[in-house]
Amino acid sequence: MKKIIIFISILTTIISSCEKEPAYTAAFTAIDSGNYAFVKFINTYSLATPVFSGQTSAAFQISLNGAQFSATPLGIGAAYPASAGYAAVPQSVENDFSVRLGLGTPPSTVRDSLLYNYKTVLQPRKHYSFFLFDSIHKPDSRIIAVQDDLRIPQVDTMIRIRFANLIPNPPAATPAIDVYSSLTNTIVFLGVPAKTITQFIEIPRPGSVSTNTVTYTLRWAGTTTTIGTVAVSQLNKGSYTIIARGYVGATGARAPGASAYRNR
Repeated sequence: MKKIIIFISILTTIISSCEKEPAYTAAFTAIDSGNYAFVKFINTYSLATPVFSGQTSAAFQISLNGAQFSATPLGIGAAYPASAGYAAVPQSVENDFSVRLGLGTPPSTVRDSLLYNYKTVLQPRKHYSFFLFDSIHKPDSRIIAVQDDLRIPQVDTMIRIRFANLIPNPPAATPAIDVYSSLTNTIVFLGVPAKTITQFIEIPRPGSVSTNTVTYTLRWAGTTTTIGTVAVSQLNKGSYTIIARGYVGATGARAPGASAYRNR
């Protein structure tokens, strides 16, 4: 009888030692990137005349599904988010982005004028760039949307760049644009037509970390006529977009020119 009692006691001890510790609720909830898409907005708006009487700015604000999205008005040539990276958008059946004329830093007591809505379905874990483009009076030219390929170069000293030709009214004789690099004094993008966004290409970055800035010159294809220049500080394995923007014949902020932003 003692042996049986001893055996039962040992078995109870073994079972007790195998019981799981009680679960504790964490103090935070991790964000699952699978539930989000990632977006970036770039203002390349180029309409030659103001939209409304008295308008002095072509800065925009972006709303998502009725709520404020961009933190400050987005000026011509600017990107949101302004830094490298993208804004996370919760996954839904359809996202409704509203573009409004930016009359002040939100929240504003005066509701900015609605220009148009852009409805789209975004895939989880994917990155997108939305270029505010041309004219609000042309439904097919209001936004150019592309899905961004953000792969990382295998070689440390390489970077990735692409070019977006977003000048809607190029000269008839020279409708395309060439892009020159000051690093190699060669053409890195040849004859890119209007309303075209190229794929990313890999090119070497400058050899010295302290002198990593490269100037890109945009010219009408086959000519020496400069549209604009932009200096880009290029870091190892970074991805960058160079943009031709503006409206031929316009002056000031809407004149043809160049800008750039970092994708990652």
